[in-house]
Amino acid sequence: MSALPKPAFPSRRTAVAASQPTPLITSPRESLPTSLQVLLRFQQATSCLTLGVVATVLGVYGWTVYTPTLWSKEYQQLKALQQTERQLITNTEAIKHQLAQEADQPSSGLVKANPNQNIFLPAQASAPPASPDNATVASATNFNIATRPVAY
Repeated sequence: MSALPKPAFPSRRTAVAASQPTPLITSPRESLPTSLQVLLRFQQATSCLTLGVVATVLGVYGWTVYTPTLWSKEYQQLKALQQTERQLITNTEAIKHQLAQEADQPSSGLVKANPNQNIFLPAQASAPPASPDNATVASATNFNIATRPVAY
């Protein structure tokens, strides 16, 4: 043959001629034995289950940390409102006491209540409606207005 060295890369012509069509490769799962396929399915199922459990645990953990914090804040607000309520009740009672002491003084001009000094107003007759129907007229005639005065 020739004394020339062989090229490092085969020529295109030889590479095309030497190439053979590659056979179709089936999916890797079809080539695995059934026991390995079962184990792969089990691994996928447990991975999904583990992810769900981890998400649930993180949610419950967040809830258990957040709930006491929120409860504590709301409890402090409740305590502040209760103290404000106690202060308002104390102030109201102090004002009542002060008014009662001022009313007892003769210079206040106040007089103790006497039933004989009540003011009575006469009962006001209701005006008839603009266009009375028979049912309204019948009920108005059966209605007896008291002749006694109405008192406060």
